[in-house]
Amino acid sequence: MSRHLIALVVSLGASLAQAHGTEAQAVQLAGLSAPAQLVRDRSGILHVEARTEADLWFMQGYVHARDRLFQMDEFRRTASGTLAELLGTGALASDVQMRTLGLRRAAQRSLAALSPDAVAALEAYARGVNAYVSTQPLPVQYRALELTQFAPWTPLDSVVIGKLFAAQLSLETDVDNTLALAAYQKAGALAGFDGKALFFDDLNRVAPLDTAVTVPDAQQRRPRPHAGPGRPRWGHGADVDDVAARLAQRWREQLRDVPALRGITQRDHRAGSNLWAVSARFTDSGRPLIANDKHLQITAPGVWYPIALAVSGPRATALRVVGDSFAGVPAVLGGYNAHLAWGSTNSLFDVTDTYQEQLVPDATSPSGLASLYKGQREAVIPVPEVYRANRPGDGQPDNLVTVPPGNGIPAATLIVPRHGPVVQFDAATGKALSLQWAGAGPTRELEAFLRIVRAGTVDEFKAALQFFDVGAQNWVVADSRGDLGYFTSGEVPVREDLQAGIVNGLPPHFIRNGQGGNEWLPVRNPQPQQALPWEVLPFAELPQIINPPAGFFANGNNDPIGVTLDNNPFNETRPGGGIYYLSFNFNDSTGLRAGQITARIKDVLSRRRMRFEDMQSIQADSTLRDAKLFLPHLLNAFDRAGRPGALPALAALAAQPGVAEAAGRLRRWDFTSPTGLTEGWDAGKPAGERPDGDNVRASVAATLYNLWRSRFAANTIDRVVGGAGLPVPDSGNLMIALGHLLQSFPQQQGRGASGLDFFPVPGVAAAEDRRDLVLLQSLADALALAASDAFKPAFGNSTNQADYRWGKLHRVELKSNLGAPFTIPSVGNPFPPPLPGQAGIPMDGGFQNVDVAGFDPRAATPDAFISRHAASQRLVAQVAPWGTSRVENVWPGGLSEQPGGAGYSRYLKAWLANDAVPLRLDADRWGAEGVERFRP
Repeated sequence: MSRHLIALVVSLGASLAQAHGTEAQAVQLAGLSAPAQLVRDRSGILHVEARTEADLWFMQGYVHARDRLFQMDEFRRTASGTLAELLGTGALASDVQMRTLGLRRAAQRSLAALSPDAVAALEAYARGVNAYVSTQPLPVQYRALELTQFAPWTPLDSVVIGKLFAAQLSLETDVDNTLALAAYQKAGALAGFDGKALFFDDLNRVAPLDTAVTVPDAQQRRPRPHAGPGRPRWGHGADVDDVAARLAQRWREQLRDVPALRGITQRDHRAGSNLWAVSARFTDSGRPLIANDKHLQITAPGVWYPIALAVSGPRATALRVVGDSFAGVPAVLGGYNAHLAWGSTNSLFDVTDTYQEQLVPDATSPSGLASLYKGQREAVIPVPEVYRANRPGDGQPDNLVTVPPGNGIPAATLIVPRHGPVVQFDAATGKALSLQWAGAGPTRELEAFLRIVRAGTVDEFKAALQFFDVGAQNWVVADSRGDLGYFTSGEVPVREDLQAGIVNGLPPHFIRNGQGGNEWLPVRNPQPQQALPWEVLPFAELPQIINPPAGFFANGNNDPIGVTLDNNPFNETRPGGGIYYLSFNFNDSTGLRAGQITARIKDVLSRRRMRFEDMQSIQADSTLRDAKLFLPHLLNAFDRAGRPGALPALAALAAQPGVAEAAGRLRRWDFTSPTGLTEGWDAGKPAGERPDGDNVRASVAATLYNLWRSRFAANTIDRVVGGAGLPVPDSGNLMIALGHLLQSFPQQQGRGASGLDFFPVPGVAAAEDRRDLVLLQSLADALALAASDAFKPAFGNSTNQADYRWGKLHRVELKSNLGAPFTIPSVGNPFPPPLPGQAGIPMDGGFQNVDVAGFDPRAATPDAFISRHAASQRLVAQVAPWGTSRVENVWPGGLSEQPGGAGYSRYLKAWLANDAVPLRLDADRWGAEGVERFRP
């Protein structure tokens, strides 16, 4: 971006800051029915106050547009498949996939299913957005893209943004599982190992590392014994078809070009979160406490727009709420009102199936094709598409060109009516892949939130959740009467084979046979407020508990009821029969965050009652819980190597000065992960403060451990499997597989159920020696890597372990698609890069710790440790009657998307330091930073 544009951004931001400031005369605003006002309180939160509900949603749309118009436009265009019309041809790959998935088609169904009140809210919100656009210039981003026009906002735009969010939370492709199993089976048949066991028992285990389980722990019991069959019975067609595998591979490559779907193709980037709660009888205030931090991509601007909404006046309905809103959508998605507080995390129930179809020519079909189902033809429906792209940089404003079909641009999207869109098609064989996703139906998540903001009790909150249909969530709620609730939500389809008690062919987390036997059952027992036309699990069968006997519950995207603890998600039985199936793998399949949260809660409650500040301390926890499981094995290897009679090669490794020093540092480590830098941000230590000795020592140990873990993965699973050209597991499965290898070693001697030896050291007979050689060699490799040219930007080729500060590797970056000066930190941004020659901001934390700031545990270059996925907010609430609750929250960034604008990056430093700001239901006029008045 040019220097001129950077200067323009900064000057524009300064003018915006002034324009949003102190109180002024009422501004006339066409579209209002009565006077309204905006009050910015001492925390910088904007309070929207109106006399009618329609005016409230109107003003929320106006405010969102004023601060986040470009972000809103980017959201709706991403979801609708028209992003190239904004950003240019580089976004065409995204547009093709989004139109194929059909999020806007799904949004049209959902809009038609909403209540009149919900539609009225969307219409009022859209009028507010358009009122702002009609009176103000477009943000500077449009000038950079040479655009002068803005398509008016519509209710459908808000709904399609909700569909995008739902897809990011719930959609699966089943591609990676299918490709891995196919490769393992084929290689196993040639090399003499069990490919199916390699997938299910060795590398893609679903049994977590930590066995914390939400509902059973809250009930003070262990999960009930499994009542169903042991291993699923694999029916005909349990092997992967070669053509299906090729189609799956091609689709995966295409999806990886779509940043908005990164969490779908790379589970490490999938949205996650923490929530937990403590009952009133165990808190120092005698009021329930809840905590919630949602882990999303951290971007500039941020995901959330904190806001307070209130309707006041003689004819007002009761509505007063403050919390996290989403630019482009009315209401708030998490927060509190005068009666209750709530939050949520992703639960990732399996609501997607990918089917292998057989398409045949059919002259009677509008597409010329038909799919075969049980030998019968069903017409494939075409949806014509026209793609356009902006041409920024050619000097011509609003120069959108039509992109002709070809070279990956389809003329039409094909729909198999029984299942959904055709995502891949091989014309030579007629084989295709189609995608069935619950979110393609007429779902009503907005309806749920419009009811939640009015709920007064846990029971009313539970009733509102009946409208939350897709994007399944774990929910925490506490009301002013002292009741506490944990619920899960979402309409989970019932598959015909599972309901019959079998697995027909491959299970639902693989590409399934679409020619009969694996359908979602049509609705037979409609549930209250059901939206989808298929049989779904009743709400009563979903994990939930009210007022837990243990006095607390916790969830970190882990298995909420324990269906995966025995490594088999298909051997639970539904009431009345059939396999009870929620998911093959929950968001945090390791269970590490939930385990650490549970341990912290139990520790506090064993000594005293829980305090508000304790909840915040748990949110700031940077303990690497996996190190508690893995490090004893490394240190045991070091100790064995030093004993008389040890294998000479082992003794030589342990005798290396660097290895001995590193082992000593790791032995004294407390498993925390501070930055160790004056420029670094740690919980309780802002940048600029010199770290103390304990901070530095823990920082160095965290670096050593993370580099060792990376090399340990490289020298075991990645060498044995990846070295043979086979797919390697993703981060969560990798960690589980490594943990299982170590924990099961006494029984399996390092060999998997597949028969493969994962500690390959030629010429060494004893399994224990092979294991320990790999463990210690991985530490030596980690030290060599730290001193290598690859890590020179961080450590300058130093061999002094005291230089290996964690903050030189572990950094966070708030990315913008437009780059500098919008990315934080960046040149020209108000927050420049604090480390010379390195991107990002040094911050504590790591892989699957509570205060998550994750990265790939295989990271082997300094920039691979940069995290762009972290807590997007951190809410703690103490819920009390009459609107006197104490609630605090914080976000990475601020309100305005314009560098220098009002509230831009206001909360970033507090977020980095794990501080928080109060959320108030009522704005204190005396302490307000500014008041803006509007009149019709």
